[in-house]
Amino acid sequence: LMLRAHLVSEQARRDPLNGGGLDGAAQAAVARTQLLGRLLLPAVYLYHAGSFLNSALTLDETNSLAMYAQSLSVFAVNVVALVGLVLGAMLVAAGLRSRTVALSLALVNLAFVCYQHPFFRFVWIEGGEWKYDEVEMRASMPQVALPTDITPLDFEPWQVYDLHRYYFFQGLSASGALLLLAQFGPGDMAVEKDEVLLPVVQRAQD
Repeated sequence: LMLRAHLVSEQARRDPLNGGGLDGAAQAAVARTQLLGRLLLPAVYLYHAGSFLNSALTLDETNSLAMYAQSLSVFAVNVVALVGLVLGAMLVAAGLRSRTVALSLALVNLAFVCYQHPFFRFVWIEGGEWKYDEVEMRASMPQVALPTDITPLDFEPWQVYDLHRYYFFQGLSASGALLLLAQFGPGDMAVEKDEVLLPVVQRAQD
């Protein structure tokens, strides 16, 4: 949506028949489209935040001090990441420092999907046949909703591999959308619509 709105605006600006820009109604439609795309973009992060809160509220009790300390430390790290994601999503939705936040989220998200779903490391050819690293694949297998009579161990190796590949490209597409926001800006309906991502340095002329 954001890319289409930007392309429509650029095409109208370069078309001499339109007087070098869009009329008021068309410009408002472009701004609303950019706003809708910017609001939909953080939805995936808010979904992960809700999933984390749900899992945190349903933690199993334990009598082991070591297990409790480990779970508490993991919980603290997850809370910090959760606060950062929610804050970043709110800034992107409001259009405040959205280009800087979008660029940061894109890089963090790219690093996360490469760490969590590196499907390219799970398969190789050996002796003319495809081989799978089942231990690594199943250790970081994505959580999916399953019927009660099926467990993750019932999955074939190629099915687990396809899950990792799907989530990898899904995360990659989210990073691409964030980079589009960082490149083109939040649009007219934003708190800070004229944010400068990188200052323009002019070369000194003689």
